[in-house]
Amino acid sequence: MGRPPKHDLSTWTVVDDWPDPVPVTEVEIAVFEGWFGDVFDELFDPPAPPSITPETGAHVEGMDAGPLWSWPDLR
Repeated sequence: MGRPPKHDLSTWTVVDDWPDPVPVTEVEIAVFEGWFGDVFDELFDPPAPPSITPETGAHVEGMDAGPLWSWPDLR
């Protein structure tokens, strides 16, 4: 018989006892923004409108139909 295997997942217990919402300090937010700010900007900031080119600021004809993307309604 011997000892049970170290990684026998059937014996593990998962407990979700975190508070809701999980408290986060301003310092923790600053650390995440410092390290992952560019990633957060890519994920959560809406893209620049396609009618403006960032290099020149020139207007592109035919791109006035309205936004191509908007934030989803999460209510």
